[in-house]
Amino acid sequence: MKKLVIFAVLLALMGVFVVFADSTTYPAYPAYTGPAATITMWAWTSNENYSIDAFEKIYPNIHVVWSNFGVDYTKILTSTAAGKGLPDVIMSEYTYAPQFIEYGSFQPINKWIPESLYLKFFPEYSLKWTSLDGKIYGTPQDSGAIVMLYRKDIFEKYGLTVPTTWQEFAQDAEKLHSENPNIAFTTIPNNWVIWPVGMVWQAGGRMFDYANGKWYVDFTNPTAMKVFDYWNKLLQEGAVKFDTWWTADWYKEIDNGQLAVIISGAWTPEWLSLNSPSTSGDWRVALLPQWDPNNPHNGEMGGSGFYVSSQSKYPEAAALFVLWLNSNPQSLEYLNQKSQLAALVSNVFTTDVAPSLENVEYPYFGGQKIVPVVVEANDQVNTAFVWLPVMDYVQSSMQTEFQKVIDGKESLVDAIPNWQNAVVAFMKKQGFNNLVVGQLPK
Repeated sequence: MKKLVIFAVLLALMGVFVVFADSTTYPAYPAYTGPAATITMWAWTSNENYSIDAFEKIYPNIHVVWSNFGVDYTKILTSTAAGKGLPDVIMSEYTYAPQFIEYGSFQPINKWIPESLYLKFFPEYSLKWTSLDGKIYGTPQDSGAIVMLYRKDIFEKYGLTVPTTWQEFAQDAEKLHSENPNIAFTTIPNNWVIWPVGMVWQAGGRMFDYANGKWYVDFTNPTAMKVFDYWNKLLQEGAVKFDTWWTADWYKEIDNGQLAVIISGAWTPEWLSLNSPSTSGDWRVALLPQWDPNNPHNGEMGGSGFYVSSQSKYPEAAALFVLWLNSNPQSLEYLNQKSQLAALVSNVFTTDVAPSLENVEYPYFGGQKIVPVVVEANDQVNTAFVWLPVMDYVQSSMQTEFQKVIDGKESLVDAIPNWQNAVVAFMKKQGFNNLVVGQLPK
């Protein structure tokens, strides 16, 4: 694998910017103007220390102490309510960031990272994950661009072709079910709300959004219902099924070859290799089938950003760190190689880091060069939306309705308006009087 060029670091006149000198022109990083600072960070990604060490060499007056807190969102809410206990930097899935913004867990960083600078490092659509009402709270790290992982051995045994359209996907699912109903072509998680929302996103739609100070909710718009009708038919035919993901039984199904396809985010290839080593060599990574092959589009499932907490005593230092962590070429290479993040959101990753990784072969995937696939999947994501600030309830109410579908009490198509009604009622009860129901912002 080609090594990333080591960039010489220069201080610009008056110490205003930290600049990377190379034949490629990189955006400039602001200099730190505050006192010597030690900032703390809660994050669950592994091996963040490589990027931290590199950052501290560039910003010697800022020391970063990293704690792996798992995905303990309750701890964030509790510390916010108590007015103490939060670190300077918090890692959060994009899905839950609006909830923490509304709750007051994060603080704006536009003073140090104005939108004009942000957009030099990150795509404009990512502002939907890191800002609200023009206030930027953090930076995006990894992409959750949706990919399709499939069992090459199962596809070959049953004469299945890798689908490029959802019509072909349905044909594959029906064929496998007719020949071996003991193998699920794929499963729909009944405990992961990001999945159905992501499938609507991939179709070019959304189920909710935020604009002009209002929350918009419309689970039953035509694009969303097209997606849910599609999966409803496959469920009724038995070609796909519901399942509870991330459980011991689900991992057992994967290990036993009872699952042919997993649809999930760009982080899934590394996750699968760590959690199902016994199936090494059997899997391949492909782009998701398209509704319109002439107009490819993708959505996201997962992905996380780093945000500056409302209790940070050194917000300038924290802001510069989250900027550098998720956009510096050396940091991005570390995050890819050491933290197993297949695709990073920063423009710099796509243009300057990913090319050095495109020929890397992954033994777990039979020697496939998966980075180009993941990067293309990420390139197909060109729209975004703001997640609702009550995603905990959106998930729990989804599980309630999906269980009714599993129990045969209603169809998936019938469940969607009931799900929306439950979410709307909850938000109104919580005091969200700025709701617009039944339409989405243009």
